[in-house]
Amino acid sequence: MKNADTEVYMEIEVKDLGEHKVIEVSGEIDLYNVSELKKVLFSVTDGSNPSVVVDMKNVNYMDSSGIGALVAGQKKMKAHNGKFSLLNIHEDVLNILKLATLDKFFKIYEGEDELI
Repeated sequence: MKNADTEVYMEIEVKDLGEHKVIEVSGEIDLYNVSELKKVLFSVTDGSNPSVVVDMKNVNYMDSSGIGALVAGQKKMKAHNGKFSLLNIHEDVLNILKLATLDKFFKIYEGEDELI
């Protein structure tokens, strides 16, 4: 049984912001819950949305499985000639992306005002 203090959680909410489909993720993205993120990502990167943005303002940890899900989402959107970007990345998560040089792979916005 997990202690409530150590339980990993993640919440996902999808909303529209102009032409963008925004996926707001909160919590930690890791091997144990990444399948939920992949399910949402793949449903909105099916070619029906011209732009998908993952808002990571409330994500303070992400492991390699989360990075893999984001890369897959980016590739799927490119295949549909769509745009895929990240928004409001926590400094710790951004450092992980920089170590993997993925900060150049993704279009990264610092705030919603940059999207409009």
